[in-house]
Amino acid sequence: MASMTMPPIIPAAHAVLPTLNEAIVEVSESSYPILKALDATNFQSFSVKVGELLLRISPDKLGKSIELGIDVLDSVPASKLDDFNIVLKTEYADLKTDSCVLVPLPPMSIVDKFGTIAIEKVNPEKFATFKTIWKPSLDALANAKNENAICLPTSRSSLDKLALAQAELGKTFGKRETKVFQSYTGSVLKSGITIGKALTLVDDAKTLAPTASPQAKKEFAAAGKRIEAASKLEVARNDYADKKAQQAANKAALKK
Repeated sequence: MASMTMPPIIPAAHAVLPTLNEAIVEVSESSYPILKALDATNFQSFSVKVGELLLRISPDKLGKSIELGIDVLDSVPASKLDDFNIVLKTEYADLKTDSCVLVPLPPMSIVDKFGTIAIEKVNPEKFATFKTIWKPSLDALANAKNENAICLPTSRSSLDKLALAQAELGKTFGKRETKVFQSYTGSVLKSGITIGKALTLVDDAKTLAPTASPQAKKEFAAAGKRIEAASKLEVARNDYADKKAQQAANKAALKK
């Protein structure tokens, strides 16, 4: 009997799932009031706790994870990054920190610690390439951020465009680099951070946007669940397509 390849097992409810792009927009729009309501003090305190938890991982392993992450970011095709930067420049063109709604960033005290590990542990050539490749993206944000915060786009539609552009860029990252990063870093996180340690952050996370309405938080949580389901469906479809393409290539090779 000829071998048969079964299609991916997809939940029966997939028909009512949004497409991945629809789910991205839904998360983007539902996140807008949450981002607007982030409390700077609580967010930075939470960021420090997360950072310190990660910094308990051995410097060698953490440095390797950073380097593999840089490999992923540096695998982006130049033309695709150019397209992303056009959107970035357009949506942030008129934003300045003295006249926009500011979204807090992790404090430099914790960011610098990761930077030190990167300098000490990451291949210098890779680090230099990363800074060169992504400099135009950072330059596009120059007037819209400072050490403590970054401007929130002026509208939900603007945030949507940025979210979709970022998602499109993410699709172009090298598959091999992404797989290696996910495999190594996933193992490092599992061995270095216990569930108990992670759960200590749950209550802190609830204080990040104290002025956001219960309805806004509910909508954001629901959107998060839908994008998770849509993402899983997208991965299953892509894996199936890759397997079919590989089978076709193998058959073609056998005929030669």
